[in-house]
Amino acid sequence: MHTGATQEHMKPKFNVPDSLKPYQRRVNANGVGLHIYDSGATSAQDITFLLIHGLGDEADSWRQIFPLLMGRGRVVAPDLPGFGRSDHPRRAYTLTFFADTVVALLENLKIPQAVLVGNSMGAAVALRVAGRRADLVARLVLVDGPPVRSKLGKVQMMFLIPGQGEKIYSSFRNSQDAAYESLRPYYGNLDALSPEDRQFLRERVWDRVWSDDQRRAYFSTFRWMALEGLLGNPNPARLGRIQVPTTLVWGEQDLLIPVEAGKLLCSWIPGAELHLIPGCGHLPQQEKPQELARLILQ
Repeated sequence: MHTGATQEHMKPKFNVPDSLKPYQRRVNANGVGLHIYDSGATSAQDITFLLIHGLGDEADSWRQIFPLLMGRGRVVAPDLPGFGRSDHPRRAYTLTFFADTVVALLENLKIPQAVLVGNSMGAAVALRVAGRRADLVARLVLVDGPPVRSKLGKVQMMFLIPGQGEKIYSSFRNSQDAAYESLRPYYGNLDALSPEDRQFLRERVWDRVWSDDQRRAYFSTFRWMALEGLLGNPNPARLGRIQVPTTLVWGEQDLLIPVEAGKLLCSWIPGAELHLIPGCGHLPQQEKPQELARLILQ
């Protein structure tokens, strides 16, 4: 089936999953209006889990993890600036900007310390927060990221070229089927997800490719990460100074950032532990939420 649309008729909605609707709110942090999910604190002693999504994703990536953690503490998941329903300022989307926004969010919510759980690029943001404000970080859980010595594919190389990357991105507006198929490399087995999850992802990727604002933020982030040398060349010396307890979780079938990257990170971060999840790709929070939740809570 070929499903096309015109700009006039297709506006991104980024609908909130029913299970997360009770927890959505808007806050300001670092001069940006953020859409977040916040389960709220039940006591001053509650640990907070702050869930940070990856590049081109939104807080809904954690829709199955969110309820699994709620019984064990406060859970907060933002759409990072430029993505989903948060503001899309016209600016450079650097890891430092994201990290400063996360710090400001914790301070605005009066959260003295949190477990930072970051997936892919979100793991790089979590590491940047730990490097700048370790006092705010109780523990790091790095999920399939950040990238380590991973070679850029042909399409990723094209994404670095201004105009050319945007052209490829926008070409998915020609077919919703093709847009959905572009998700396949992110999963160990996309077809094994529930029908409800597959339908959600089909609608969500269609929202993304039709969002000019998110496209702008995506390429700004991708190119700044490349400029900083963070697409495949992290700084082992900087990672060696991380003093926060760190857990690494990796999908064994991750095609984007292979398990070898997790092993390297584990060798560079003092005291880090690496856990592999079989039958899982780049997004354990969606494919294996129970296993990931267990490791976060461990």
